[in-house]
Amino acid sequence: MKRTVITIKAGLLPGLVALIVLASCKSQDSTADGVNNVSDSARKAQDHVDSLRKTHYLNNDLSIIFLDATSWIMKSQMQMTRAEIAGNKKEMVDSLINSTTGDTLCLTLRRMYEAGAVFTTSYAEKDQYRAMREPDSSKLWLQKYFKDNTPKQALTTLEKFQNDATVINKIVRK
Repeated sequence: MKRTVITIKAGLLPGLVALIVLASCKSQDSTADGVNNVSDSARKAQDHVDSLRKTHYLNNDLSIIFLDATSWIMKSQMQMTRAEIAGNKKEMVDSLINSTTGDTLCLTLRRMYEAGAVFTTSYAEKDQYRAMREPDSSKLWLQKYFKDNTPKQALTTLEKFQNDATVINKIVRK
């Protein structure tokens, strides 16, 4: 019995090595083409999940997502405008990162970008909108977009989010 186990293990080792070599060759081929590393089967699975999500969204839910996003963008813009008037200090932008306003802004925008990823038909846009949701932590997300910004730079970022909300709303309403 002991001899059989050793024989089986010895036989599996070359197969495992061959599998690792093939997997590394495949991953190098897909990155050499400049193509995203997402396989066709992964895209099909994501498309299926997106179609299921579409059926669960109601028009009411979508309206709330865009109203929330626009509302929190506007609240943040007002806060940054006050900060700009008060002296254009970076510390005032950092207060957005450490506030519940910032956390809520992050969560509402992430919901908006997910809706955009679900409803768009272009894989490039799906990837772009899903990337806007990263990183997962609200604090890290806020730092990614607002850390060390002046209020004027923060306003520019918020305007970009507002433009995205308009574009995504049009995609969803098609």
